[in-house]
Amino acid sequence: MTPEFSEYQPQPDIPQGFPRVTEQGAVGGAVTKFIARKIDGKYVVGDTHSEHWERYVDCCSLVSDLIAYCRKKQAQDSSWTAEALHHRVTDGLKNSPELGLTSAEFRWVMYELSTAMDWQISPGDMS
Repeated sequence: MTPEFSEYQPQPDIPQGFPRVTEQGAVGGAVTKFIARKIDGKYVVGDTHSEHWERYVDCCSLVSDLIAYCRKKQAQDSSWTAEALHHRVTDGLKNSPELGLTSAEFRWVMYELSTAMDWQISPGDMS
């Protein structure tokens, strides 16, 4: 399924600031261990380039949807302030585990949304 984008388009190259999944899990014990997957004869820890691209496109689609949502709310009722929308979106994302966002992806989405909406939200309020 190809995501629909209205206002926020993915860049041709994944931006440096987009978080990468580096660990898929951990194994307990006295000796350091890591979990890896064998793909095409190579052991891979974390995400592949195609998985990273897919996560990036999904997050861009989410940002696009959130921009549309916030603009719709503001058009319906001018009393929706940037702070109120920020808190509503933050709560909504935190209560949506089905999105599968990592905490770094969550911060990236909120930063991109805040930038697109021209919200003056401090980075400390993005978590």
